[in-house]
Amino acid sequence: MGNGASFLRTQDDDDILGTDLDGSSKGVIKRIPIEMKPRGKLGNKITNSVLRKPKGGSLRSALSIDLENPEVERIRREYEIYRLNTENELQNLTREKQKLETDNRRLRAELTVLQRTCNTMRQERDAAYEEKQQALVRSAAFEHDRDKVQRVFKIFRETKESEIQNLLRAKRELENKLNKLAHGFFSEDADNTSRTGLDTNSTPGDWWTTVENDSSMGSQIQLNPPTLTPRGPETIRFPMSLEFDGPFTDINKEDWSSAMANLNQIIPVIPEQSLSSAIRMYISAPKDAQGEVDTFMREYHPRLNNVCEQEGRTLVTVHLFYDELDSAHTNQNLQIGSRKHHAGNSSIFLAFLGDCTNKYTALEYRVGHLDHPSTRTAVFCFREIRSSKSNSESRELRNQIRDSGGVKIIDGYPTPTKGAELAYIELEKIINIELGLEDGRSEEDELECREGDIQENIPGVWDVNCNYEQMEAFNYAVKSSCELAFEKHYERLNAHVLSAGPLPPLLILSPSGVGRTLLMTKWIQLQAEKAPGSVVLYHFVGADNSIGADPVVMIRRITSQLMQHVSSPPSLTSDPARLVEEFPRWLEKVSSRTAGGVILVLDSIDRLLQPEVHLKWLLDPLPVDARVIVSAHEETCPQAWRSWPTLQVEPLSNKNVKELLRAELATLGAGLNAQDETKVLTHCRTPATCVPLYVMVLSRHIADCYGVETKVTSHLDALLTSSDCVGLYIKVLELVKADLETTESRGLTRQILRYLYTSRSGLSENELLDLIPGLSWGFLALFCYTLHQRLVIKYQAGLIMFAHEQVYKAVHDFSFGKDESRVVNQIQQKLIHYFKEKMSCGKPSCRVTEELPWLLCEVGDREHLRACILDMFVFQKMYARGRCNELLHYWNMVGSDKASMAQAYLDATKDMEDSVSRYEGQVSLADIADLYETLGKFIKDLGQFNQALSALQKALEVRETALDPDHPIVAHSLHQLAGLHAHWSKFTSAESLYNQALDIYRTAYGNDHMMVARELDALAVLYQKQEKLEHADLLKKKAMSIKKGVKTPRTMTPRGQGMDTLRKRALHLEGLCMGPDSAAQGRTLNELGVLNYLQNDFDTAEKFFKRSLEMRENVMGPDHLDIAQSLNNLAALYNDRKMYSVAEPLYERALKIRQQNLAPDHPGVASIISHLALLYRKQGKHERAEPLYKQTVEIRERAFGPDHPSVATALVNLAVLLSQQNKHNEAEPLYDRALRIYEESLGLHHPRVAETLRNLALLKYDQRDFETAAKLYKRATEIKEQDTTYQGKDLISGRSSSGDTTSTVKNLLHP
Repeated sequence: MGNGASFLRTQDDDDILGTDLDGSSKGVIKRIPIEMKPRGKLGNKITNSVLRKPKGGSLRSALSIDLENPEVERIRREYEIYRLNTENELQNLTREKQKLETDNRRLRAELTVLQRTCNTMRQERDAAYEEKQQALVRSAAFEHDRDKVQRVFKIFRETKESEIQNLLRAKRELENKLNKLAHGFFSEDADNTSRTGLDTNSTPGDWWTTVENDSSMGSQIQLNPPTLTPRGPETIRFPMSLEFDGPFTDINKEDWSSAMANLNQIIPVIPEQSLSSAIRMYISAPKDAQGEVDTFMREYHPRLNNVCEQEGRTLVTVHLFYDELDSAHTNQNLQIGSRKHHAGNSSIFLAFLGDCTNKYTALEYRVGHLDHPSTRTAVFCFREIRSSKSNSESRELRNQIRDSGGVKIIDGYPTPTKGAELAYIELEKIINIELGLEDGRSEEDELECREGDIQENIPGVWDVNCNYEQMEAFNYAVKSSCELAFEKHYERLNAHVLSAGPLPPLLILSPSGVGRTLLMTKWIQLQAEKAPGSVVLYHFVGADNSIGADPVVMIRRITSQLMQHVSSPPSLTSDPARLVEEFPRWLEKVSSRTAGGVILVLDSIDRLLQPEVHLKWLLDPLPVDARVIVSAHEETCPQAWRSWPTLQVEPLSNKNVKELLRAELATLGAGLNAQDETKVLTHCRTPATCVPLYVMVLSRHIADCYGVETKVTSHLDALLTSSDCVGLYIKVLELVKADLETTESRGLTRQILRYLYTSRSGLSENELLDLIPGLSWGFLALFCYTLHQRLVIKYQAGLIMFAHEQVYKAVHDFSFGKDESRVVNQIQQKLIHYFKEKMSCGKPSCRVTEELPWLLCEVGDREHLRACILDMFVFQKMYARGRCNELLHYWNMVGSDKASMAQAYLDATKDMEDSVSRYEGQVSLADIADLYETLGKFIKDLGQFNQALSALQKALEVRETALDPDHPIVAHSLHQLAGLHAHWSKFTSAESLYNQALDIYRTAYGNDHMMVARELDALAVLYQKQEKLEHADLLKKKAMSIKKGVKTPRTMTPRGQGMDTLRKRALHLEGLCMGPDSAAQGRTLNELGVLNYLQNDFDTAEKFFKRSLEMRENVMGPDHLDIAQSLNNLAALYNDRKMYSVAEPLYERALKIRQQNLAPDHPGVASIISHLALLYRKQGKHERAEPLYKQTVEIRERAFGPDHPSVATALVNLAVLLSQQNKHNEAEPLYDRALRIYEESLGLHHPRVAETLRNLALLKYDQRDFETAAKLYKRATEIKEQDTTYQGKDLISGRSSSGDTTSTVKNLLHP
């Protein structure tokens, strides 16, 4: 920019043409003249500047002019003002800065102080938390010590109380025996208890006690007459008389408790085939009947198999095709043994026969039916004979079968297709009976199962608590004939059981193969025979990965068995922690109520999963009446258990080895020469070879080689190279492999063993045939027979599994080489693929839910494991079988807690509900509702109440939509939902739901149904929680009234409820197979009538009793003693139904028969007299009842002496009858005599004394002797108040239907 000189212009430049920016000229711009002052006056500064730069001066200098003074002054003032303002602002900013710095220093100091305070408070908080934790630990220790002291004190108190009761009982027994001896009466069995009064330790209503009873007579109490046996009087009230003469009870010959123990022994009665989940069918058919077999297997076998799978069972069908060419290359002894084995293990024998037979047909017929006609169901299908060349054996076999009886014969069918069809029709009926489908379950029965939370109502579930599997394990072990050197161990076990006071568990220690499991099973069998009154529960742990090795499953199973010994037990919880926590309480509760206590036998508990965690209760003091016996391997037993009393089972001595070797070989029909026996005894001198298992496996293998001397010697030399059981098993497998395999079957032995080893619980024959290519029944049958004989495999739960722990190690070394992990993984993947295909076919079976999740867990496939356990039907099956602990373990493995698991199941069920149509009818809305309900109960047990509420509400909504809102199943859902609300203390909502359910049940079934009673009970409990005791008592009374009308006391007892359905089905099948009329079939029909009577099915019981009576009359004649039994049972049934006129002639005829065949004082005669007298009294035929009651008094006086309490009971009954006839003068001396007997024998304060006093008071009242009546009634009341065990009855006059007499007496005595 230039200076001022650049602006000088000439005169000619005054006018400047204006030019626009675009170059156009639009006017003239005139310059305005400005007065310029001399440059010198601009100041020195400017002059100097001009002088220095004469050229190119700045514009500022050029424009610097001397302005007017006012303007300058104004500018100067403005400048000064601006400067002063700026300085003030700077000063203010400086002060603010200083102030902020000061505040900052102050805040920093305060922050430092606060940090120090915070640290101090944090330290104080940590110290307080540590003190709190220490206080909690001290509190927990104090509570544990307090609980322990309380338990010890309780045990001490119970022990002392038990000792006092035993002393008092012994005193009464001694007095009773002295009384008998004084009157010349000698007991047949001095060891049996003879009680002189009412047994206060017994459970009221127990139907297995003595049989006789006369209920209260009209206005007065009639005491129970005793059982007229030399063992003493009866002690328990029994509402009716029903005899159980038969194979399992005979009150005329045996003590009642022993008889009932025989009834409750399930193992000896139930056939082994009925315990297995597999229904085994053996088909016998020669070559010319192969067409029937092919048609049957192709057309009808899949249908039968589907029916079985729907009920959780499998159908295993064995047919060994006979080919002469193949048979020539096979060991004939092996073929015969295999056919015997499989036909003998079958539960159904099916035979097709045409014109010809083969070399094994007669053998199969003998094993399947002829040798044991009633062992299994047999169906024989005989095609019509078309050829005159039919062999004689075929005709002879047909005649033998026709003459044998007890078999279904389909004779003369024309074609193989027709024969297969007719066989299917019969087999369908048989299998339906076996599965319990012959009658169908009514809606009411289903509801009762649902209300009781019985999980058997879920279809496709078998053996919910593994009870049958444990029975099979027991049966397998108890079959062994080895009991050498066990006698001393039996004595130790008996001494432990009989010892007084609380005792720790008895520990049985031994190495492998010594026989501790065998010892325990043999002792259990002896204990059940010796002490039938005690409850013996057992558990055998299987393989390490099996279901039996789960301690929660074991505790759940034993708890369910303990619950069977109490009335109205609660449902089992799904929470594993609660199960383990509540188990000791159940053990204590049941053992204290059982006469013989509870004996718990647990085998190989060191092989359970985490035994130290789940078996902590073993370390606490056990109940007084409970005895626990456990076994463990001496090397793996936890140290904490070794302080218990120990029984050490040692290996056999050389002498015992010799005895066992000879005994086993003799049992198998074999033997050894002296040289070979010496070899064995010389070899068996180490602890590992002197065990029973080693000797028995060696004996079994030698027995199968028996008959070929060179083979015995060579095999024996090979076997004796082994130094222990594992090595022996390896040698056995090598020899078996060489004997069985041919060129076509090479490698099959090792493949089968690999699959069995890799699976969890073993595999069935059907599964092995599906999994292994090239495997046929011909080879598999020989394989199973051979290894079963050598104690390598066993059949359990319908599966083939290894028999002993040592077999697992032997199979591992025999079947897997260096590539073990690769081979195992390959087999696992094949098994996973196989069970996935089974799962995709529809609702998964129990086998799928047992194997597939475990296999996925083993291979670590979490994604597919989650998908598997998220399947709602897999969940339902696992829940129904009590595998909740296993289910929670799987969810924990996939990383889900309980809440997320519950939500996942809710979402999955909702998805199924939304897409129910895609299941093509396999899933209905009813199934969805069941899934919601099952899920709700499961989640509720786990404590997830919000999600449980959602599930139960959805179940209710689905049922209301799919069914009528007033359907009883809807009421069941309301009941479940009400229970959840009550648990949440939402009493108003719970009460409303209970009332809705009650209304539905009343509408559907009436006011007197058991379901109505259950809802009333639930409402009563709800009112009790709210302390509305009056309402609760009223509802309880209504419920009790309904129950009394629906069921007799007999069926309400725990033993009555414990009748096993398998026992009923076994008897049913026996009745179906007995054939023509016989005494045995009459007995069976009588027993079936008894079973139906106990189940309150009077109509069915009447049919069986009538059929039994008719059959016995036809077979035995009209005057046989068994006829009297049937007449008595039928009369008792009519008496129960108040059909007195029908029962009377039956009782009279039964009495006549027994009087003809028995002595006048025989218990059977006295029993009929008592029942008939009671019947006459009920009909008002007092003149006919009186001589019978007098006869009862005479019989008892001869049996027990004149001063026995049983005589007093009969006197009271006679006095009651006389009082009802207004014969007070005759009744009074009878009362006085009975009162004197009771006071002298039972004491002045016994309940029976009080009952007699009350009856006598009523008699005095009727005689208008009010003062004496008041005194007697007052004394009876005082005895009642003093004795808490007295169960008084309301005394209602027989002459006043309204009961006003008793009320008048009470008003008179208590104005």
